[in-house]
Amino acid sequence: MDWPEASAAPNFNVVGTDPKLVDPENGDFKPSPGSPAVGYGCQTFPARGDLPFARVASVERPLAEEASAARGGADRWPNAGSHPSGGGRSSIDVSGAIAFDTTWDADTVRVVGNVAVDNGITLTVAPGTRVEFADFYRLAVHGRLLALGTALDPIVFTTDEPEAFSPDTTRAGSWNGIRFPWTSSINEESRLDHCVVEYSKALGDEPWGGALSVIGFSKLIVRNSIFRNNVADYGGAVFCSQQAAPVFAGNLIEGNCAFLRGSAIYVLYSYPDLTNCTIVSNGCLNEEPFDGTGGIHNHISKPRTKGSIVRDNSSAYFIPTQILEGKGYYTTFCDVEYGHAGEGNIDEDPFFVGFGEHPFALLDDSPCVNAGEPDTFELWLSPVDIAGETRIDGSRIDIGAYEGSGGTGVDGVIAETPFLSPSRPNPFRRETRLAFSSRGGPVTACVYDVAGRKVQTLLDRMVGPGEQEIRWDGTDDRGRCVASGVYFCRLTVDCTEETRKMVLLR
Repeated sequence: MDWPEASAAPNFNVVGTDPKLVDPENGDFKPSPGSPAVGYGCQTFPARGDLPFARVASVERPLAEEASAARGGADRWPNAGSHPSGGGRSSIDVSGAIAFDTTWDADTVRVVGNVAVDNGITLTVAPGTRVEFADFYRLAVHGRLLALGTALDPIVFTTDEPEAFSPDTTRAGSWNGIRFPWTSSINEESRLDHCVVEYSKALGDEPWGGALSVIGFSKLIVRNSIFRNNVADYGGAVFCSQQAAPVFAGNLIEGNCAFLRGSAIYVLYSYPDLTNCTIVSNGCLNEEPFDGTGGIHNHISKPRTKGSIVRDNSSAYFIPTQILEGKGYYTTFCDVEYGHAGEGNIDEDPFFVGFGEHPFALLDDSPCVNAGEPDTFELWLSPVDIAGETRIDGSRIDIGAYEGSGGTGVDGVIAETPFLSPSRPNPFRRETRLAFSSRGGPVTACVYDVAGRKVQTLLDRMVGPGEQEIRWDGTDDRGRCVASGVYFCRLTVDCTEETRKMVLLR
């Protein structure tokens, strides 16, 4: 029905026109191509139940899935990407400008073109949604993004071809990240909670922030999220510039690469807040020994780094550095490799659990336990940590993204069952090390390439009980140097196997 001024400003309604829905009689209310209803409505509807919508078929990728479960896929959180749908697997395809408040609520949201959230508009992503980018597309937020997952139902931003990803300048198996390009501060606060952002690259004319770039914008809070396997020239995972002051609290940033500066984070003329983050095993590929850099690279910036673990971030810089140009006044109660000026900072092995869904959680005797900021007022922390555990469990908050062992039930240094730790450093140039514990018996450890071909046998013998270490120098069984790329170490003890991914950079 029409009413006065319905189709005129400021309403601009479409009146008396067939919306040309796909199949409303059978429950498919999506607009058909060319429909006048495209862009209207308050919800992007996914496929549900047994309705005749598009489905996403599963693809068997045995070795890639093993590596994913070990250090980089949705299996790290058991319910990652799953979302109840009343039966069947729901999927929607999205692209283009988002001009009206929209919700992505599906098992899989498949991004088939660049997506831009208009100024003044909110895009909400439901818990448990897996957002898969079909090519080198980006999500640009000029308005507001609310991606609020949970510990049991995280939101995953990823590629649809993770097996094709490698830390190089090609676009294969990657997407182009989440971007806040001079987003107006008039918009309400954007938030990412319990998200995984992986396999993204920043290349070409905008080579900054492999997973996330924040330029001239501060109303962003990122909490309890994982950034892994992302690549850029500047800031393998995160880039902040032009007076940006977003908040990062309780995040894990690991396994990212930068070609030039800032293997994990690059901060340019900005003031981000880095609270209780674990920033480990990121690598800078720049081979110039006099090009200063670190895991956190600051240039004319004053980030506040509190209660964070910053270790094993590699570079060729001749001065061992984890935080470049970090001010002692703004760096407090952190565990920083090689040490750092500032109140309460330490330089000690954090004793990570090293296996399971959360390998960067802390063992009970970690020096990071109850060693964080004594005053947690205004630290932007959530009630739970990245694994869903109570954020302060004890007399004081722990350093890093995890409160204790992340619910693994591990006590002491040696686990009750065999496990293989993540390799350190990773990425690596000359050598990487992996630790494992065993109750004693025959153990085999082999390196495989992405095609599943065995590269080298690292260990094949009886071992005694306790913690052991194996090393790989990037060679094959004949002692020949292998090419840069992604490799997997598989540990076999009796009938138990564990796999860890390693990134070799020549």
